[in-house]
Amino acid sequence: MTKAEMYEFDLNGYIVYRNILAREEVDRMNVIIDSRPIGEIPYPHYQCAFEFMELDPCFLELMARPRTLRIIRHLLNNWLRLDHTYGIQLTRTAEMVENLGGGPRSDHGQHEYQWSSSYPPGDAPPDAPAEGRMYNGMVVVMYALDDLNPGDGGFICVPGSHKANLYYRPSITSHLVVNPPLKAGDMLIYTEALAYGIRRWQPDRRYRALIYKYSPGHAGWESFDTIKHYRELATTDLQRAILRPPNVRARVGLPFPEAEGNG
Repeated sequence: MTKAEMYEFDLNGYIVYRNILAREEVDRMNVIIDSRPIGEIPYPHYQCAFEFMELDPCFLELMARPRTLRIIRHLLNNWLRLDHTYGIQLTRTAEMVENLGGGPRSDHGQHEYQWSSSYPPGDAPPDAPAEGRMYNGMVVVMYALDDLNPGDGGFICVPGSHKANLYYRPSITSHLVVNPPLKAGDMLIYTEALAYGIRRWQPDRRYRALIYKYSPGHAGWESFDTIKHYRELATTDLQRAILRPPNVRARVGLPFPEAEGNG
């Protein structure tokens, strides 16, 4: 991340990167999802959620995309892991519960954000600012596979709420709530310490996104059982390292030299 990008993330709790996926990649992923059975995930607020990781190797490759990992390295440092993942598909008729949740220190501290002015020995990521670094709990990466325009619905959040000092949930229609626009191929990254949620989809067309949730290496929000079978599908040491179970003792960072290439 550049210093400007780190400032934006620290200020708002989220950041959008444009055109991370090429049009050809977006089209291919949509064709794969459309052509193969997908398993529904019974999340309480996301009846529109589905599984996708086992549909094609491209989704494991996306989990370990070098450019994304270079960004997440600044948010979670070298010792990180995939916690869980799911897709979201919205239509006007999809059953869903509109909500605004999350926020700092919720879910037993897994949703946390803080800034420290110093680095432990050997802990600074490349190009780390002299002012220090951010520490996150879970960090979410969302790849848009369809366009999302302001007012369409879908992902909503309260910018800056990851640093709020009061526990408060505004109405989803509050002027504090934003609906960030995305184009197919864009990537939105946010901290789970942000107050965020979902609003009912308004257009007649579909909206689809892929969500990968990464945690510090010691932390697990979902049971490791939900992702451990992905290790059997992994084709690189980097993929297997991202799919490690949480632990405190063996603080081994990812093999980032492999992740420093293009992509």
